[in-house]
Amino acid sequence: MLISMATFEHLPVRVGGLAEAVTSLGEALSKRENVMIFMPAHGLLQDDDGSFTHKPVKYCDFRIMVGDRIFPVTVYNTERKGVRIFLFSNEVLDHQQVYQPRDMFIAKMVHFTKAVPGLINIMLKKEQQKPDVIHINDWHCVFAGGLVKKYFKIPFVFTIHRLCRERISVHELNEVNLSELVDTRYLEGDMFNIEKFGGHHSDYLTTVSYSYLNEEWRTFFSTFEGKTTYVWNGTDSEFWNPELLEHANLSRKERRKLILKENGLDDGILFFNVGRLDAEQKGIDVLLKAFEMIMTGEVPGSDQVKEKMRLILLGSGDHHLENEARRLEHQFPENMKTIIAYLGRETTREYYGASDFCLVPSNFEPFGLVQLEAMCMECIPIGSRVGGINDTILDLHDFPEESTGRLVPPRNSVALARAMVEMTQISLLNDQFQQLDKMRRRGREHVIKNFNWDKAAERYIQVYKNMATIKLPFVSYAEPY
Repeated sequence: MLISMATFEHLPVRVGGLAEAVTSLGEALSKRENVMIFMPAHGLLQDDDGSFTHKPVKYCDFRIMVGDRIFPVTVYNTERKGVRIFLFSNEVLDHQQVYQPRDMFIAKMVHFTKAVPGLINIMLKKEQQKPDVIHINDWHCVFAGGLVKKYFKIPFVFTIHRLCRERISVHELNEVNLSELVDTRYLEGDMFNIEKFGGHHSDYLTTVSYSYLNEEWRTFFSTFEGKTTYVWNGTDSEFWNPELLEHANLSRKERRKLILKENGLDDGILFFNVGRLDAEQKGIDVLLKAFEMIMTGEVPGSDQVKEKMRLILLGSGDHHLENEARRLEHQFPENMKTIIAYLGRETTREYYGASDFCLVPSNFEPFGLVQLEAMCMECIPIGSRVGGINDTILDLHDFPEESTGRLVPPRNSVALARAMVEMTQISLLNDQFQQLDKMRRRGREHVIKNFNWDKAAERYIQVYKNMATIKLPFVSYAEPY
């Protein structure tokens, strides 16, 4: 089977979790099938950092028409860990910013839409083959999937990593000669709903967790019942491995003391949050409010434990949240450290490996990687009961003997604060029954067994072959791990 995957992100191009997901899935699929990636060059050809097996070489040249202009396109071919990669290059597709500014991003999407069928046409001539399926990752690539299906009869699978409810005006489509894609069923005024177009024209529609599929069932996915399912993402447990820590020979408590000292804090129970500082999805405002409530004694039991609690916030994003985090750091300098930066995967791994708990207070989360990375590093997650967080964490109170973390209601600072106090109390009791140590070990085992990329690849192959289970509108059932 020849599997093609269209994406705007693939390592080394990384904006969010999409890059990790597509890269890891492609590598897992390549153990069983032939895999190729289609992606805009995003400036990689001018700044090759050695991420590929060999330097990209020219595969073909052709031209596309956008509006009343003709643009040349050059496609380069390279490889990364057994996956063949095609990079699409021209004056638009080489723009280094993936999604910004908006006008350039839309132009890049249009050029990519027209270039993908062009490559497949040349591939038929040069290699006498075409993909058996094209796997579209998020709405940026949906129109490319629609054209490939129309002209080459190649089925396409559309994976929604996060619903964006993105729209584009019919006028814009007409201006770039894509009026053939306009379907009046998905017009909202003069705006065209891209994800609904993808849902209708795809042969399979998937998302990345069972809970997220159910949360968005009535508002979106039910429209496409009969071809809608989920495939859980995985995580790279070989990279997120405590044995790779700089001080792997030391105990977690000793590593914690070193990390806290580096950040100007005395030893204590360490809570860690990493990622985008965002109120809409990531719930960082909820986290900051919960921490402040604990520090000011507003939560039962907090007065007994707050002096021992430490919080390190690592990330960047919303400037208001950055300022709020700095305010709390200034107010509680012995308890909190704010690091407004992205420090890289290796450094993040060190923080997971030293922290007692990882906070994942998302308001919604299609899947989420942080809780899996934390569990792989034997750091106990405290997360919201939403989407993939709900699917992947086994709560201490729901599953006392199998638990891997704590779950709390979303958008609820009081519940999060109480859970933080509760877990600190357990930590300070010296844990005579080794409850937390057992949770740490179970967490890593749970992720390795149930949320690995090989398992995701197996299920996607079932999807490609039209053999996967679907969500039915008339039954309710819980999927086993």
